[in-house]
Amino acid sequence: MADKGPFLTSCIIFYLSIGAAIFQILEEPNWVAARDKYILQKENILKNYACLTKEGLDEILEIVSEAAGQGVAITGDRHRKTWDWANSVIFAATIVTTIGYGNVAPKTKAGRVFCILYGLCGIPLCLVWISELGSFFGDRAKRLSQVLIRKGVSVKKVQFICTALFLLWGLLVHLVLPPFVFRHLEGWTYLEGIYFSFITLTTVGFGDYVAGVNPNIEYPRLYRVFAELWIYMGLAWLSLFFSWNVHMVVEAHKVLKKRRHRHRHICNEEPQPVMEKLNPNIKPTVIDIFNFLSEKDDDYSTVIKAIGVTAKNRKPAENINRSKSCSDILAIQTLEHSPRHRRMISISEVFINANATTDDDDQVDKGSLTPESNGDEPTERLQWTRSWVQ
Repeated sequence: MADKGPFLTSCIIFYLSIGAAIFQILEEPNWVAARDKYILQKENILKNYACLTKEGLDEILEIVSEAAGQGVAITGDRHRKTWDWANSVIFAATIVTTIGYGNVAPKTKAGRVFCILYGLCGIPLCLVWISELGSFFGDRAKRLSQVLIRKGVSVKKVQFICTALFLLWGLLVHLVLPPFVFRHLEGWTYLEGIYFSFITLTTVGFGDYVAGVNPNIEYPRLYRVFAELWIYMGLAWLSLFFSWNVHMVVEAHKVLKKRRHRHRHICNEEPQPVMEKLNPNIKPTVIDIFNFLSEKDDDYSTVIKAIGVTAKNRKPAENINRSKSCSDILAIQTLEHSPRHRRMISISEVFINANATTDDDDQVDKGSLTPESNGDEPTERLQWTRSWVQ
């Protein structure tokens, strides 16, 4: 992160600046026109109704705004029950999926406290479940690759087919086809439908478009159920898509970096380890295009866990008397004999070897402390040894 941090921070700042400038150019004129239209309509109402004062109109608008903030329909005679069972399930789903449309929100103190506690427990649970759902889709892709490989399809074609089906299935089921359903049931345009699909599945959730909440429309009974299932499946697919996309970008960056270093001749650069090439005759039995999800990363938690396992498996030295201040010294080497005892063993060997050399003056003394000896050397060695011992 130390080398990539400044670059990524600069990229984020630049990307936000460009996005802010484009949104300002596109949306500010529309906001100015809407504001001018609102002021003009207020003036027309005051002209048409002479008995209505400006203060009275502002009071009416304040009441309407407060009612709209509480989730009450301010137009028409039909009022949608915001907190019935079906709508409460939808609201709970927006919490655990972190979509948070914002069209409905708790207004009581108890409801807001429970919303915090509910989100603390539900969001991790939902993320784990969506991850498992994504793994289920990955397993289906692996099984498809097994079937294709058994039929004799090459590895590259299998990779291409699995990737293409993954992308086509996700784009069609979650982005391209749902807007037609929303157009038929909600009365939206196709652009509004695909806009709602993207905002929902990316958990942005502005709340300007929400499916199944219009009080003036009679929805099919299972419409909301299928909408919820579509959201969960879309979240699982989009999480896989973003992970796969990021993995492809990282791999492409690694390839470009290797090529860049290959053309540079840096003297102090350490040689890169050569990867062993796979045997071309061995054909894999399965292709997993999401194998990067099972790779282990050395993040904070894994490093701390490895340290704990290493400390647990380390065996302390036994039968060592030490104070508590030195209790962390775990590797103390013990000697079989004391240095003095080891010297005494060498002296005894000298006596034995000296007696053995009296018969043959030219025999090499292998156990003595000195090199080769002649006729009178054993006697001198004994005298030297006795004086050394004393």
